[in-house]
Amino acid sequence: METNKNHTLVIGITGGIGSGKTTVAKIIADNGFIVISTDDKAKELMTDNLEVMKKIIEVFGGEVYLPDGSLNSPFLSSMVFGTDKNSKRNLEKLNSIVHPPVIDFMIEEVKRLEEAGEPFVFIESALIFEAGLEEGFDYIIVVDADEEYSVERVSEKTGMSPEEVRMRIEMQMSRDEKKGLADFVIENNGTEVELASSVKSLINIIKYLKPPEISE
Repeated sequence: METNKNHTLVIGITGGIGSGKTTVAKIIADNGFIVISTDDKAKELMTDNLEVMKKIIEVFGGEVYLPDGSLNSPFLSSMVFGTDKNSKRNLEKLNSIVHPPVIDFMIEEVKRLEEAGEPFVFIESALIFEAGLEEGFDYIIVVDADEEYSVERVSEKTGMSPEEVRMRIEMQMSRDEKKGLADFVIENNGTEVELASSVKSLINIIKYLKPPEISE
């Protein structure tokens, strides 16, 4: 993804499950910036894109969709996040189906917004580093939280047991590795008020950024 060096800064927002990256993205959007959620787009493609749906059925079987055409989320989650030895391979297969059209969408949206003269575009994505997309961003924000906070948040939101959440965390890139690759890190171990304050402080810095290639 190439950006106009004199115009749009493309900034990624990422973090592990339960880190609060979606909340950070919402705070940024509420402050008047454009935020694209590739995670939302991926969910949309899995129920609206016939080609994607066909490939998912070929890999996981017809049970992956309910009679009304909606995604059988519990079934798919058991296939890609379960305890079975094939779960990791299944997750890779799912990502290989969904990621290419999501990336195409992301590139087209950035091009469109560049042409419209937008100075900043934020992209929320869970797998920036895992998918090898970091070179497509001018800067990357990693939202981080201690595991105990992440587990509690996800358990309360989804009803998953703490053990299930920890299993998903273990399947992800480590927190330290993500933070080591970040340009900015937001620690989210407190209240939403504290998080909002941290995000607003970062926004004030970002407003004055230039693409890395032309920074003075």
